[in-house]
Amino acid sequence: MDKPWMTSKWFVSPFNYDSSMVPTPPGIKKVEFHDVTLRDGEQQAGVVFTKYDKIAIGRSLNRAGVDRVEVGTPGFSSEDREALRALVAASLECKLFSWCRNNRLDISAAKDCESWGVTIEIPASEVMMKGSYSTTLEEVVSKTAENAAYAKSEGMRVVLLLVDSTRSDLDLLKKIISGTEKYCDSFALSDSFGAILPMAMYGFVKKVREMTAKPIEVHCHNDFGMATANTLAGVAAGASAVHVTVNGMGERAGNTSLSEVALGLKLLMGIDSNIKLGELYRLCKLVADISGFPIPMNKPIVGANVFNIESAQSAQWTSKAEEGYLSYPFAFDLVGHPEPRIILSKKSGPYNLDLKLKELGLDIPRERYPEILGRVYEISLQKRGAVSDEEFLEILQDLGLYRYKQEDLMRA
Repeated sequence: MDKPWMTSKWFVSPFNYDSSMVPTPPGIKKVEFHDVTLRDGEQQAGVVFTKYDKIAIGRSLNRAGVDRVEVGTPGFSSEDREALRALVAASLECKLFSWCRNNRLDISAAKDCESWGVTIEIPASEVMMKGSYSTTLEEVVSKTAENAAYAKSEGMRVVLLLVDSTRSDLDLLKKIISGTEKYCDSFALSDSFGAILPMAMYGFVKKVREMTAKPIEVHCHNDFGMATANTLAGVAAGASAVHVTVNGMGERAGNTSLSEVALGLKLLMGIDSNIKLGELYRLCKLVADISGFPIPMNKPIVGANVFNIESAQSAQWTSKAEEGYLSYPFAFDLVGHPEPRIILSKKSGPYNLDLKLKELGLDIPRERYPEILGRVYEISLQKRGAVSDEEFLEILQDLGLYRYKQEDLMRA
């Protein structure tokens, strides 16, 4: 593409592709997606998945092109063991992972369920080692080498998840990595408390990549609202896999959002993945319905309101654009989102009426727009919200501009 920032489906900033402003990711042309919705996502307060939930979500993740799915913790959950076995039996294209504590029992359980890979969690900061795990660096390295080697001997891929690595120090991390790298396939740097800036994440991943030839993955949390930014910064510095959850579900403020990272990589960075963007809305809606964890109306990519038009300014941009997509950073159908709705309220203007009347298939003289908008303004203020299509048709009827037809209401 001559202009990768602008196609028939999206229009983003050209500065994203200016090498004098943004570093070029070193050799990263395609990124793997490691989804942890069924494990980390379930740690969202109030969310519990049954084995049937996990099977349904796992299948949907597979349809969306996710490379790896972390099904759960078979070492201490019979439901997770059954869900993992069922997904293995389904012969999905994605690779199935198990989350494991750093012990042989968990890894053995994963193997018994025919898990393709394991994510072994190990503390990577002094505060975690001493305070939360009551262990030492020597013990961590020794146990990890033993357990990771066992997992490898059983034919499973091993990802070492370095917990709290962004609150650690480089010397400690270097000792952990040098003592364990020959037993694993990759290292996942966990910003376990979402406590790093994107600029620092970029430098951090670069420094860690200098410590090992093994691939680096990033696993970010959203406590400061920067999980997506930190994940993209990690990829810019050379991380080749990203850990994500659907709708950003997860412990406390949640994890990195799958849909945000998928679009960010493709549209903002020009980096490919196997994610099928057209499946994102369906996937997010399914997980929201199953989990009972609602999608905020303004949630990036998949929120119900992100394409709807209500303000006069937004309606003007849409009306004046040669192609509808130019009034948005990307087209609604790129991610499988329903077609945008035209909404009327006190914030609306003539362009909103143009679009709404076209949507309803009605033709009203423009000289009547001021009185129509006046009524819309009044009703919107009274109800402290948007005017429904039925209320709008009643306004037109009261002004003698519309004669009620059942089929018009059904269309509205």
